[in-house]
Amino acid sequence: MSRAEHLATLGEMATGLAHEIRNPLAGISGVVEIIARDLPANSPARAVVKDVRLEIAQINDILTHLLETARPQAPDIRLSDLNTTVEHTVMLARQQALSKPIEIILKKNSSLPEVEHDSGQIHEVVLNLLLNSIQAIEGPGRITIELERREDCAVVTVADTGCGIAPEDLPNIFRPFFTTKGNGTGLGLSLAKRIVEEHHGQIDVTSTVGKGAQFTVQLPLRRANSVQVGG
Repeated sequence: MSRAEHLATLGEMATGLAHEIRNPLAGISGVVEIIARDLPANSPARAVVKDVRLEIAQINDILTHLLETARPQAPDIRLSDLNTTVEHTVMLARQQALSKPIEIILKKNSSLPEVEHDSGQIHEVVLNLLLNSIQAIEGPGRITIELERREDCAVVTVADTGCGIAPEDLPNIFRPFFTTKGNGTGLGLSLAKRIVEEHHGQIDVTSTVGKGAQFTVQLPLRRANSVQVGG
């Protein structure tokens, strides 16, 4: 109980802090837009304004992920087709990779039964993994998403041919705020892990530096003691 109260207090603090930062950030953003509007078209300062916009967007992303982590929403569990959930996510990821020589392969499983899951939250998990894979690939590469059944679980595997993850980083990648990317928030994988665990599932990773990484999301076909909301 004391741990639950501690986490609740941290959540309230994080929420308050996020709102306190967002208010002045909105003011800064407004001032930047006014400055940008008044700058001559050929002013070199326009490049600086562009950088400031990107930094403001980055801070907003961090705050959004922080709020999602501090105020987790219980999954809206419904019995539905996991193939469809993943397929929609892959379609969106392919749009993100249009300008890159990256092949994204989806291997659906027609024999997989419907799975109890929150399609919106699992979409968020898989999209995070796919975007990470896209960023990990420099030059031509391939990402393979495969669905399968293992006993009473559905498994979604996301494997890429990217740069891989250093062995010393593997134990930390699901920790909040840990990131190896200069523009990363370090909250995406932490949030993905929490979502999967709230589905009574498990997320794991293996990697070889220079050859790529493979994330495995395992979800029970039926959650123990779950209440089916719809289909």
